[in-house]
Amino acid sequence: MNFLNYWRETRSRLDQELRCQIPMLFSALPPPQIKTIQQIIRDGKRVRGCLVCLINNALGGKTEDALPRAIAIECIQAASLIHDDYVDEDIIRRKRPATWTVEGPRRAVLLGDVIFATAIQSMVELGNEDGATVARAIATVANGAYQELSWQMDGGEANLLEAGIYDRIIYLKTGALFGAACQLGAIATGAPQETSASAYAFGTRTGEAYQIADDLQDFITLWEHPQEGLKKLSPLLPALNYFCHRTGLALPHYPPHRQKAWHDWCQRIGEDFINCMEGELNLRLQQAESYIESLPDNPYTKMLSKAPAKIATMMYRSVPLPSTVYQAL
Repeated sequence: MNFLNYWRETRSRLDQELRCQIPMLFSALPPPQIKTIQQIIRDGKRVRGCLVCLINNALGGKTEDALPRAIAIECIQAASLIHDDYVDEDIIRRKRPATWTVEGPRRAVLLGDVIFATAIQSMVELGNEDGATVARAIATVANGAYQELSWQMDGGEANLLEAGIYDRIIYLKTGALFGAACQLGAIATGAPQETSASAYAFGTRTGEAYQIADDLQDFITLWEHPQEGLKKLSPLLPALNYFCHRTGLALPHYPPHRQKAWHDWCQRIGEDFINCMEGELNLRLQQAESYIESLPDNPYTKMLSKAPAKIATMMYRSVPLPSTVYQAL
C-alpha cells in the first residue's frame, strides 16, 4: 500500500467514525445543532486525522487507539474553519454556504467554540498529555489567526521587514495543528517524550510545506489571473515579502486596485519567484523526513516518508506542482 491508498482508506474510516461519534460527543446539543456539526465536518480531506493514524501505526500502535484522537483533530480543524470563514468573510466552504452565512455570525462563532471545548474535553478524558496537546494546538492556531488579522488591519505593510514573520505565520496557522496530530499519534502508543517531540516536528514541517504550497498556488493565480488573485493579495503579502528578500527582489507598493501594475510585476519576477518558493517547499519536505529517521523500519514508516510531498500536492488546486517538487515524491 502507498500513502495515497492508505489516506483514502483512513479517510473513509474516519468519515464513518465521525458520523457515529458526533452525536455522542455533542449529546448536550439539540438535534438540529448536531446535524449542523455533521454537515460542517462532512467532506474534509482528513489529512490531519490520517497522520494521527499513520504515526500511530508506524510506531506499532493500534488504529483503534488513534481514532478518538484523529476525530478530535478533525473537529478542531472544522471549528477553526468556521471562525476563519467568518473573519475572512468567505461565503463558500467545500462548495456549500459557509456556516456563518447560514447560522448567522454569532451562532457560528459560538458553535465553533463548543466544538473546540468538546475536543479538549474528550482528550482530557483520555489523558492529561492528550488534553495538553490539543489545548496548546487550539491556543496556537487562535494566536496565529489573531496575529494575521492584526497584521492585516494595523498597517501590516509597514511591518513586513520584521524578521521571521512568514515563518511564524505558517507555523501558527498550519504547522502547529499538523504537529499536534502527529504528536497525538505518538502519544497513543505510549511513545517516549523524545519520539513524541520528533513526531511533532515532522508534522510541523509537513504542515508548513502544505501552507507554502497553498501560497505558491495563490501566487500563480495572481500571476496568471490578476483579477482573481488580487482578492487574496493582503494575506499573501508576508509570503511575497519573504520570497522577494530571498531572491533580492523589491516588493512593490501598488494599491490592490492597480491590477495591471501587479500583473506586470508578477510577469517580471514570476519564474524566479516560483523557483524560490519551490526551493523553500522542498526544504520543508526534506526537514520533515529527517525527523522520522529514527522510527522503526516498516511499511508504515516508508509511507510516512512520502506523506509530506503527497500532502503538499493536495493543496495545489488548479495546476500540478512544478517538476522540482515532484522529484521529492
